[in-house]
Amino acid sequence: MARKPTAADKLAKDLERQLAALNAQPSPVDVVRNITNQTVPTREVNTYEEAVSRFSEIKDPTIRAQLEKLAGTVTTRTADVTQKYAALGYDYNPATNTVTQKVTTPLSQQQQLPSTAVTGPVLARDFFINTLSLLMGKEEASKPYVSELYRLVSGFYKDGATIQDAINLALYQAQQEKSIPEFTNRFSGIFKLQERRAKGEAIDVPTIAEYIRSQQRLGDVLRQSALGDLANETFLNTVMGTGKSVDESTAIIVDVFDLIDNAPPVFKAQVAKSMPSATRADLAKALLTGTEGVKELERKVKKAGVIAAGTAQGLDISDELASGLVSKGQTFGTAGAQFARVAQILPTAQKLTSFETGIAPEKAYTTEQAVAATFDQSAAELQRLADLAERERARLSGSAGTAGSRSFASQNRGLGLI
Repeated sequence: MARKPTAADKLAKDLERQLAALNAQPSPVDVVRNITNQTVPTREVNTYEEAVSRFSEIKDPTIRAQLEKLAGTVTTRTADVTQKYAALGYDYNPATNTVTQKVTTPLSQQQQLPSTAVTGPVLARDFFINTLSLLMGKEEASKPYVSELYRLVSGFYKDGATIQDAINLALYQAQQEKSIPEFTNRFSGIFKLQERRAKGEAIDVPTIAEYIRSQQRLGDVLRQSALGDLANETFLNTVMGTGKSVDESTAIIVDVFDLIDNAPPVFKAQVAKSMPSATRADLAKALLTGTEGVKELERKVKKAGVIAAGTAQGLDISDELASGLVSKGQTFGTAGAQFARVAQILPTAQKLTSFETGIAPEKAYTTEQAVAATFDQSAAELQRLADLAERERARLSGSAGTAGSRSFASQNRGLGLI
């Protein structure tokens, strides 16, 4: 007497029918060949997943839509067959169309497996945590969001990416999915740089490892320059987002803050006078995160130094004159010796010119003229001083005033006039 079919027998027959339907289903690559009558791949396609991933390369939207619909049907049927086999205690492999007895895995091991089906290398959770700890620190690697990051990283690792590359790729996927804001906010500067690069700027977008190293270096520089309050994640992200390299940021800090910190009191007093309300932190923020204001603030600090160098020699240097000298590369350090010469020749030149013209000394011969002669070696101003010295010598020749003339002549020898 024939055995009455059981529910399992009916399910097995149903599975056989579905498997037959899957086997009869043309592959996506075959469908492409039939529709376009040409070989689509430019390289060998080894897996179904790889074929599906290349649908985006098909320019014809109609053909692409047909393929995507077909792939969706295949995926749905495969998932259904897989689920039914699983209920019977079997694992179904759609790549080989085979089934094997399901092996019971201890719960402790199951928790370490990625949440997606495994078709490539499995990323061990301990290995991932250790790598993340080395990259971002143990505290960061112990935060709750790490489980979701592990899921994303495992997917890229399964597809053949290195652990470092997988973490970088997961950063962008998390940003797109808005799934791990705590992680993506940590590297907000990377996305700012990416946006600028997408707009055509010639900018390098660092990896997570490069980004962290740069932040650490810049933080050290800020702390060494007594700007430790700015060595925080928010400010460092802002600086990194400007595209400035660590070397560029360091140069700004050294050029401005170290210059101020190591300057003589007269220089510091002038900086305080020029920018009375600006704190060190204010200056740093403007210099390191600004765009238009960066160079202007840098010039302002240097201009204060030039004015201070003139003040040290008893000279009253206007903002306009100081700005002109700064644009020519003068600083507090280089301008001092030149201002000493200006201070030496200016009183006598003013006195003699005033005597000849009857104009007030400070108007008869100006500080600007003396600066042009000394700093710029202006031919016209040098000749003016030489003529003045010659006339004074002739006027006082043979008289007691010759000593004064020799004094002014001596001053002019220093300028190469006599």
